[in-house]
Amino acid sequence: MDTFFARFERLLLPLLGALLAFITIGVFVQVVLRYVFATSFLWGEELSLFAFIWCVYLGAAICVWRRSHFAFDLFADRLTGRAAGLQSLIVDLCVLLVAVVMLKDGWAFSELSRQRFSPALGITLLLPTVVIPLSGALMVGAALAQVWGDLRQVLGRDRR
Repeated sequence: MDTFFARFERLLLPLLGALLAFITIGVFVQVVLRYVFATSFLWGEELSLFAFIWCVYLGAAICVWRRSHFAFDLFADRLTGRAAGLQSLIVDLCVLLVAVVMLKDGWAFSELSRQRFSPALGITLLLPTVVIPLSGALMVGAALAQVWGDLRQVLGRDRR
């Protein structure tokens, strides 16, 4: 499972970088067009928004794998062994719960969005919203792997 997420992250980071560059360039062009040439194109704003949505959700999935989300770690540096595993298990179960909700409700939201269209581009809103259940599924996989490691530590089978 570790190699899957490592490979996935290696593939995803360049995509996130390209999306971030696209957002930056797109917004810059919009500002120049609006204030220098007194014109704009609406589809550029929509594309930047859609790219931002994808960046946020795919970045959140990477953060779950890296364990870099905000977590309750008041005692994390003081705990060792099984106690540290238990604290980590509680945090990872909370992350898993949120990821399951994202997967389930994100899918329902994407299904509803399939019937709606963006005003400027005219494309179905399924394209920007399908990333919610996709990232939820990635988060569930990462959280399950971490919960498994936490359980091994709590049971004394793994030393971290």
